Amino acid sequence: MPSSETAGTIDLSDVRAARTAALRHGASLGDEHATVDLGALDAPRRSPLERFRGTAQDPVLIAERRLAAAARQRKRQARGERRRFSAEARRRRRRWYVVLAAVGALVLFVAAGVFTPLMAVREIEVSGVESVDAGEVQAALERFEGRPLALIDDGEVHRALEPFPVIQRYAVERVPPHTLVVRIEERTPVISVAGSEGVQLYDAAGVLLGSADAAPAGVPLGAGALTDLSSAAFRSASRALRDMPADLRGQITGASATSAQDVTFALASGITVIWGDADDSRRKAVVLQAMLSSLADQSVSRIDVSATEAPVFE
Repeated sequence: MPSSETAGTIDLSDVRAARTAALRHGASLGDEHATVDLGALDAPRRSPLERFRGTAQDPVLIAERRLAAAARQRKRQARGERRRFSAEARRRRRRWYVVLAAVGALVLFVAAGVFTPLMAVREIEVSGVESVDAGEVQAALERFEGRPLALIDDGEVHRALEPFPVIQRYAVERVPPHTLVVRIEERTPVISVAGSEGVQLYDAAGVLLGSADAAPAGVPLGAGALTDLSSAAFRSASRALRDMPADLRGQITGASATSAQDVTFALASGITVIWGDADDSRRKAVVLQAMLSSLADQSVSRIDVSATEAPVFE
């Protein structure tokens, strides 16, 4: 007889579905005796959001995500470094191109100036000429016309000007594209010596600069030991005349000495000046000019400036 208690019912369709899934899973693993956990069938199903939240708490997954993020960051940094390196390499190449272009332009400019007529001499300018004939100097320098400026040799210019004893020193300037400038400083005659035909004019170095019928203004006539161009007296007197101002030298008509320490000058006014040696000639000239100015209204026959600290006059 059936029991008075009502037995619970079981949905066999759920059991068959679970069994079928378990058998399929067991067959895939090669297990012929797979079991089915019927309790799992009663577990509530989770939504995708709940499953995502569950995996978000997994430390392994968190570590993997961090590693992936670090790898992406390294790739971005590597790409940035490659871009920076490429930009710096381009800048270096540009700098090298600029340097090479500048060097090439300089080489072309030098080559054009040296080996082509583009920078050849077409005009020669001579300045500072007074007593020497400018035309003769120009003629001596004509040999350089048509020659490139860079190939003008100073030694050759010196040889061209050597025949002119009046020229004491010179300077050569090359002015592109076609001009050669020669600046000349002439020797100054400071003393004259009587000769068989008039007087001969000499500078402080004893170089003969020319001759004249009479001693010109500013070139006093030497006497005594001054006629010997190799003497110490001549060197001392000529140095003193060279170092004094031109306006003072223009007042001197004669010079004499027996040694280098007793140089004496004669002024056009009749005053005799005891100069002494050639040392401190510029200061002696200042003292003499001051005394001539202050004694202009007095009768003076002799002034001694050999000792500039204690000048004497008579």
